[in-house]
Amino acid sequence: MTGTIEDERIRPWAAVLRVPTTAGRMYFKEAVPYHAHEARLIEILARRRPELVTEVAVADERGRMLMRDGGVQLSAVLEGDLDLRYWEEALPLYAELQIAATPAADELVAAGALDRRARVLPAVFDELVAARAEGLTDEEQRELHALAPEVQRFVEQVASQAVPETIQNDDFTDGSIFIRDGSYRFLDWGDACVSHPVFTLTVTQRVIEIRHKLPLRSKEIERVRDAYLEPFTRFEPREELELMVEPARRIGQICRSAMRLDAEQTDAYADEPDELAWSLRLLLDPEAWRTWDD
Repeated sequence: MTGTIEDERIRPWAAVLRVPTTAGRMYFKEAVPYHAHEARLIEILARRRPELVTEVAVADERGRMLMRDGGVQLSAVLEGDLDLRYWEEALPLYAELQIAATPAADELVAAGALDRRARVLPAVFDELVAARAEGLTDEEQRELHALAPEVQRFVEQVASQAVPETIQNDDFTDGSIFIRDGSYRFLDWGDACVSHPVFTLTVTQRVIEIRHKLPLRSKEIERVRDAYLEPFTRFEPREELELMVEPARRIGQICRSAMRLDAEQTDAYADEPDELAWSLRLLLDPEAWRTWDD
């Protein structure tokens, strides 16, 4: 060490400290037990594409990590340069990481990634909607139950295609992407699951549209989506992949809502009682967020 350890980010679910060392700036991260598997997931991903994930110098059995500096967070870059090209550059690399991790799907689940593969998705959905979440109306609960056939259709659609299920960050935002010397690294894997990879768009497309103030069905978001889908054309024609986008954006919210239901059992999320209801409303309507400021 060459100086004082300082707070970088302190959140209810994790603390990150900045550590100056003779080897350069490093970061210590300790998460709540619910996310303690993150270090194990990074280790598995690093065996396949080490240049695309967090460089972990050391980690312990509790998931505490000492990480090398990943660069500048994309959220900070966008504050000064609100350019979609960063997403167009980063998303295909993230897709390549997903493809590279395909053979490790079972290992990732065993290491702690949530299993949200198609074969278990109907059961996950049934458990999610079994009881009405606090804040939902009876009508919204009935609408959720009515989605069961759509969930089943998506499962059958996935089974008919060759796109493999793999790691899916499930909270892939401009806070998860870091840039250093023109290269991208992807951090923060605590929310990861193993699922259909295009479920990434459930959160990521929404984040891009919010950050860049893009209208519904904009040409800009189509361009970004095309960049993300391109690596998967080795499995299916682009036309088939495009047919997956809108169903995946809706059904992918099952992953987010189920994670929220699980996480609500931890102290880290105890102060967010309405989050599950809002997450479920996005399952009913992926564009519902557009009215949140009304």
